[in-house]
Amino acid sequence: MSTAQILYEQYKVLPKKVKAELKALINRDEEEVLTDISLPAIHRGLDSIKKLKEGKVKTTNARQFLAELKEELLRCA
Repeated sequence: MSTAQILYEQYKVLPKKVKAELKALINRDEEEVLTDISLPAIHRGLDSIKKLKEGKVKTTNARQFLAELKEELLRCA
């Protein structure tokens, strides 16, 4: 028996209220993920990757990036 079959068998025995709550939770999570992804953002990311490969963009090392990210997060908080 596969994991999916086991999960489905367990789902079938849940009370109706719990099934509805589970469905709502799954749908909400999917909607949040879908709203965070946009086609323009994907295009910008791809353009950035192309520029990196062509050597047109200066890169930073990981430590410097994390330090800048930490500073930005502290300013936003």
